[in-house]
Formats: sequence, C-alpha cells, structure tokens
Amino acid sequence: MIIREYVLSAVAPAVLHGLYELPRTSPEHALYQVSAISFLMGRGFDFPTAHHIVESWEDGEAFPPFQGDPGEPYPYGTAQHPF
Repeated sequence: MIIREYVLSAVAPAVLHGLYELPRTSPEHALYQVSAISFLMGRGFDFPTAHHIVESWEDGEAFPPFQGDPGEPYPYGTAQHPF
C-alpha cells in the first residue's frame, strides 16, 4: 500500500466524524475533536476508543480551557455562541 493511501485511510474515520459534527457544533470544536482523535489514533488507539476518550474531555460542546468558557451559558463553543 502506498503511504498516502495508508495515512488517508487511517484518518478517514476521524475526518468523517468531523464532517458529521460540523453542522452540529462550531468549526473550532470539530477541528479540536478530529485533531485529538487523530493524535490518539497515531498513538495506537483505535477510532472508537480514541473517540470515547476525546468525548470524555468535553464540557458541554467545548474543551476548556482551550475552547469555550465554562462560566458562559450552554451551548458555549457552538456556532450560536462561538468562542
């Protein structure tokens, strides 16, 4: 297998998840999710495990302190309330 195909097929589940999340949350949040999931997959976790870990880090629809402000009303970090 060519390295390009190997890499792109490996991250495809994270990319598809990001595209699924994009209309439901802010672009910033979707990128944080995809990046964190892909990082964990690169460290040896499979997609479902990496996804579960990253979802456990969320507070509402944000990753404080990198995104959103927990003092703000929900849904901070969304397209309706971008931070």
